[in-house]
Amino acid sequence: MTAKPDPLIHPITRLSICGLLAAGADWVEFAALRDAAGISDSALSKQSRVLEDAGYVQVRKGAIGRRPRTWFRLTAEGRQALEGHLAWLAQLEEAVSSGTRNAQRATLVPDDRDEPRHVLPPLLGSS
Repeated sequence: MTAKPDPLIHPITRLSICGLLAAGADWVEFAALRDAAGISDSALSKQSRVLEDAGYVQVRKGAIGRRPRTWFRLTAEGRQALEGHLAWLAQLEEAVSSGTRNAQRATLVPDDRDEPRHVLPPLLGSS
């Protein structure tokens, strides 16, 4: 798995949907997902459509009695994308924590105006 940000998963609502689906058993019913994510019906409909169009979420429609129901589950592609995004977030958190620790110990070096400035380590693959 490659740690990399996924712009489709990154918005917090979609990240929540994917995380909840990854933690769920198999299929998760619309109302249960909506309530767990703490979002409106329309927000879940809109964001799940984006994830479905990307191939990250599979949608199944049916009925229980006379009531229509919708269920969701994360696809293998969606799970892989989520795991890569979460790994990237973990690296980012480590870089921020490391940068904060290093900033507290950073050496002061003069800049062009002979005023001290902190030198911080590069973040996430930058040099």
